Amino acid sequence: MKYYAFILPLLLTAQITTSSISSKKASYDGNALVLNGNVSLDHTLGKLQSSSARLQKEGKEGPFSLIFLRDDVLITLKNRGKISCATADFDFNAMKGKLIPALGKAIHFTNLHADLLSLSSQEAEIEFANDSDSIKISKIQANGVVHAQYGYDFFLHADSALYSNETIPYVSASPNCKLTHKGDQITADKVEFFPDSSKIIFSTPKGNVKPSAFSDQEGIRFSCNKMIWEKAPQLLTLLGDVSVHDESIGDIHCDDEVELMQHQQEGKWILSSVTTKGKTELSYQLNADFKHLLVCYGRMHLDQKKLLLTLESTKEKPIEYFHDKMKLCADYAQLDYIQGEQKVLPQCLSLTGNVRLSAEQNEKRCALADQFHYYPAEEKMILSSKDGSHVLFWDEQQQLTVSAREVHISRINKKDNIKGVGNVRFAFSSAENDLMKKLFPFYRPKGGSL
Repeated sequence: MKYYAFILPLLLTAQITTSSISSKKASYDGNALVLNGNVSLDHTLGKLQSSSARLQKEGKEGPFSLIFLRDDVLITLKNRGKISCATADFDFNAMKGKLIPALGKAIHFTNLHADLLSLSSQEAEIEFANDSDSIKISKIQANGVVHAQYGYDFFLHADSALYSNETIPYVSASPNCKLTHKGDQITADKVEFFPDSSKIIFSTPKGNVKPSAFSDQEGIRFSCNKMIWEKAPQLLTLLGDVSVHDESIGDIHCDDEVELMQHQQEGKWILSSVTTKGKTELSYQLNADFKHLLVCYGRMHLDQKKLLLTLESTKEKPIEYFHDKMKLCADYAQLDYIQGEQKVLPQCLSLTGNVRLSAEQNEKRCALADQFHYYPAEEKMILSSKDGSHVLFWDEQQQLTVSAREVHISRINKKDNIKGVGNVRFAFSSAENDLMKKLFPFYRPKGGSL
């Protein structure tokens, strides 16, 4: 049964119009219109459907500005999306609404954006805004066990969420956020979806992203102050006090920024590169005896395809490498990996440019070279020179002074075996001696004193 002529004049305003109403039963007392059975309202908000409805005036005169929908409520919005719940109370003078679900169920907001954005919650309050010749939802405050879906792969759980469509549409959820994306799991204090720019922003996130650079089974564990996940390209930017653990790479800590770039390979997302900016520390258990630590103040970049890690220094600070009790400085570092039987392993660490080696505690040792190579599997180090220059090496405990094209240091039975190779001299020239004293204050020449 439809009621056009009786109802339509009572509902018309400049902002809100109801073009048609239908239900099985209807009654009107001069202030309220009560509808029962298959209620359908064509409204400037969209199509409103429910089992029963009450349309009410705020005063004796004027239009029906209050709409109360009960049971099996379905709202198909004009601009986009649908809402389903058990109870919907709308005040179109205040431009607000309140939604309640059925017992044990949730309120659902589906397809709020073209890029598949949906919400569900136990409670929800809505704000409306005029939009050309219609009304749109400008805000949704969802509370109590909130679930959100963004795209086909991102699923979020949180205590509450705010959807805003006033200018740029976004969802901001907090606290106790947990996001899943295929095999990835991330917790955060706050998560924000920005569908127009295809970005997700996390506050104080930590979690696990799969797979890692060199393993389909392992993932990368991380934490930071803020993270930006860009869907196109598939780029994760971690900002502020960043910690990353990868079983094959080791532990990375960066003060400023780490970028994790992914690409598709055989239908799967693969971590293709890791790039850091700002002070970065990389530690790795290269062997059973001790950890190795690389410190970079410029840029560190891992190329998954090339199995290669590179580190660059700045003009102010060189790269630092800590090897057991020794410290080495250089302009550039490179770590080559090799595919082992079960996992990727470090093959060779190379330092180049103004290489300085020093050990000031207990076993005093220092050296100058153009290049340094360390082979973990062989526990062997090689200091080398180029362009006719010499490696200068001094070890106090072994009372050894060596000037040679190369100096080899091999670990045998937990002791260092040191050997000069090429144009070897066991004494420094006067100029070499002065240079060593200038660069290493603890250096003690033969027969000299500090």
